[in-house]
Amino acid sequence: MLFAKKEILTIIPSAKILGKQENFSAVSTDTRTIKAGELFLPLSGKNFDGRKFIPAALGKGAAALDVKNGLEPLQKLAAYHRSKLKIPVIGITGSVGKTTTKDMLAAILSEEFPVLKTEENLNNEIGVPLTLLKLNKKHRAAVIEMGMRRLGEIKLLAKITRPTIAVVTNIGESHLEYLKTRKNIARAKAEIFTCLTKKDFVVINADDEYFEHLMSNVKCQMSNVCTFGIIDKNATITPKELKNIDLPLPGEHNIYNALAAIAVAKILKIKKTSIKNGLERFRPSANRWDVINRPDNVKIINDAYNASPQSMAAALQVLAGLSGRKIAILGDMYELGKRTIAAHRQIGKLARRLKIDYLVSIGKLAKEMKADYHFASTTSAIKKLKTLIGPGDCILVKASHGLHLEEIVEALH
Repeated sequence: MLFAKKEILTIIPSAKILGKQENFSAVSTDTRTIKAGELFLPLSGKNFDGRKFIPAALGKGAAALDVKNGLEPLQKLAAYHRSKLKIPVIGITGSVGKTTTKDMLAAILSEEFPVLKTEENLNNEIGVPLTLLKLNKKHRAAVIEMGMRRLGEIKLLAKITRPTIAVVTNIGESHLEYLKTRKNIARAKAEIFTCLTKKDFVVINADDEYFEHLMSNVKCQMSNVCTFGIIDKNATITPKELKNIDLPLPGEHNIYNALAAIAVAKILKIKKTSIKNGLERFRPSANRWDVINRPDNVKIINDAYNASPQSMAAALQVLAGLSGRKIAILGDMYELGKRTIAAHRQIGKLARRLKIDYLVSIGKLAKEMKADYHFASTTSAIKKLKTLIGPGDCILVKASHGLHLEEIVEALH
């Protein structure tokens, strides 16, 4: 049992609950998957009204919260539920690497006890509370990814999540459209520290340009700050921790992700064998460096989930180091504001400098890459790609998620 009706009425005094149940096994915002005994919270926005689905929820044997918009009740219920469980809660944010770090850490911790982690892209004001509401008594830790677009959003998620360990992977150029400068991005990411107590812990990238800025916002005692880095030899966690560990993902950026995960594991006193086994058994989330090997020795690297200048450059560096003819199929990078044109041009220049054999760009923004071949859409690109690709080629597919370059992968698979 997750919630009693009387609990909900205490947390949300103005609530009116439709249905006869006194107890609820789970909370749901989706009537397509809702089950009998659950509580439906209708979400509403500019173009939709979740209340129209209340009859569907009741028809499936669920109860429903009769409110105009269930978002705030959802967040309040999640915060209350999280507060009942006295377990380590690790909050992870950063411009790039937060999903991989989250998955690596969850893989390590799962070697020793049951762990709840953020699934897919549920890292916003809806996804984070929905994840927290899945916490139960069997879980010994939670690994929660926190995304944002604007100032104040991480602060809200931190208030709901109350992390006991806060991780910032790095500060990059994602979300410049809304935040304008990297300093503002650093300010937004530092909001993860706002709800920490002195006894909580912080994990920060010592090599990051905004390291000092992040440190100035830390709320816990300085002895509880754990740093990781490759360049800074004084970092608490350095690549020597990876000795005798065979990371399943290539690239320097994934060394950083692994070091951040190890930092948290060390704080939680996880055994070295669990760290090694967890990292070696780790597999990335869908569309994140998913390597497909065709029978004709064509290697397709599906990294189509998301892209920023930082992650795009890292992926190109890895591609350049592989054997065989190299083809980069790259698409638009969103939310870069005034940096949009310059960032796409820089990626094009980097591909040429790395001697990528063919650069194929897709989308309106990616046209600035000055690629060997440019296409307005995935549909127009697929026909040409099928004639361009030959046995033994290495192909990287990467763009912001909104471009849906996974369609390219499906067509070439």
